[in-house]
Amino acid sequence: MLRIAQESCPYCHRSNVYVSSPRSLWEEAAVLLLLRPVRCHDCMHRFYRPLFIPTPIAPARSAASKKPTQQTGTTEKDKQRSA
Repeated sequence: MLRIAQESCPYCHRSNVYVSSPRSLWEEAAVLLLLRPVRCHDCMHRFYRPLFIPTPIAPARSAASKKPTQQTGTTEKDKQRSA
């Protein structure tokens, strides 16, 4: 079902929405109808929003939010401690 929202998500009514990349030819053609696909980051539903309403672009994931990788090799300190 096509949902069009003005200010907030039509499903959860929160305003944490961001521009979403089009997944199909229909979503790319929606630009001709002056609609933009957006996604709510709270409930993860996708819906459409008019192009003339400003919508923020989703923030990029920073390097600080990634989990650190574990080292599989041994270090000098580990070698000295082994009995």
